[in-house]
Amino acid sequence: MGRCRPLRGLLYLTVVLTVLVAWGTSAVSADRQSRRANQEGSVVSVDLAQAVSTALARNLRMADSRLAIEEKERQRREAFSDFFPSIDTQYYANWYRYRSTSNLQLLGAVNDSRRFRIDPYRLFRLTATVTQPLYTGGKLLNDYKYARLGVDYSAIQFEVNRQDLILDVYEAYYQLVQSEKLLQVAEESVRALEALRNQTMEFYKAGVVPKVDVLSTEGQLAQARIQRTQSLTDIEKFKATLSFLLRYPQETPLRVRHDIAYRPNNYAIPGIYAVAAANRPEIRQANISVEQAMALVKSSKADLLPSVSVQGIGSRINDDWNPFDPEAVNDWQIRGILTWTFDMFRRRETVQERRASQARAFVA
Repeated sequence: MGRCRPLRGLLYLTVVLTVLVAWGTSAVSADRQSRRANQEGSVVSVDLAQAVSTALARNLRMADSRLAIEEKERQRREAFSDFFPSIDTQYYANWYRYRSTSNLQLLGAVNDSRRFRIDPYRLFRLTATVTQPLYTGGKLLNDYKYARLGVDYSAIQFEVNRQDLILDVYEAYYQLVQSEKLLQVAEESVRALEALRNQTMEFYKAGVVPKVDVLSTEGQLAQARIQRTQSLTDIEKFKATLSFLLRYPQETPLRVRHDIAYRPNNYAIPGIYAVAAANRPEIRQANISVEQAMALVKSSKADLLPSVSVQGIGSRINDDWNPFDPEAVNDWQIRGILTWTFDMFRRRETVQERRASQARAFVA
């Protein structure tokens, strides 16, 4: 009985160790399975339609195009506001050491009628000026036309960026699909060549084939492994490109659902040329560029002509800082202003420059 006790204790210890090892192994395997499930759950799986919609919603190029349209719209409104009158206000304060004869005569007449006195040594004036352009030689009109065409140009550029982005997503998507298919072909080639190499080696050992056949098979196997490595490199590269277009982090696990169904179109030459000429937005952009250049030419030619505007000025004068005091004096006047700047050499060269720009736009 004394001899059985150590054996029994050793047996118990063995059973306990076996249970602990089994429990640890199951725990490690469960942890590995949970990690694998988490990794599979974090994989981003997209098809072609989802990739395109995600890129259009999140890509910074499209956000920049939207902001460009808003910027041009603000410029159009700014140019449109030049047709309306502008209002300038000015508050003027001064102290005279000596009396002014003109102010004394003006204020003396007011004092006789109102029987109070305004101090001529101090002068406070509040002035409001309203200026309305009447004729600018077509400058305001052509500046507004240029700004309005800028909005149209930016809107078309948005469509250009949109179609370019969709094209980039299509290319990255199908290049990734092609690389994955090529990887499958390369792996099958490696497996087939490994089996062929083993078979050739057995034949060589048996003296059936020469050694050159073994070396040839080894070379083909090495080439297939290089192809597999190249396919793996292409897959990672195109995954990074697609993640960049979708604005995902570069290390995001990405998986695409294969869509390789062939869908033919009804395009045929030469009718496809007319379709492209009618639908390509770049051609409409080129026409807008020519119209913008023409508007700039007309705007620069308007600087050679005189401009006419009307100006209304209303002011209130007082010897106190408060211009709305009952003792203040009102004054108003209306002016017609004809402005003609004689800087013909510079402005003539500006017209010639704008005409050269118009010719470049037409050639483009």
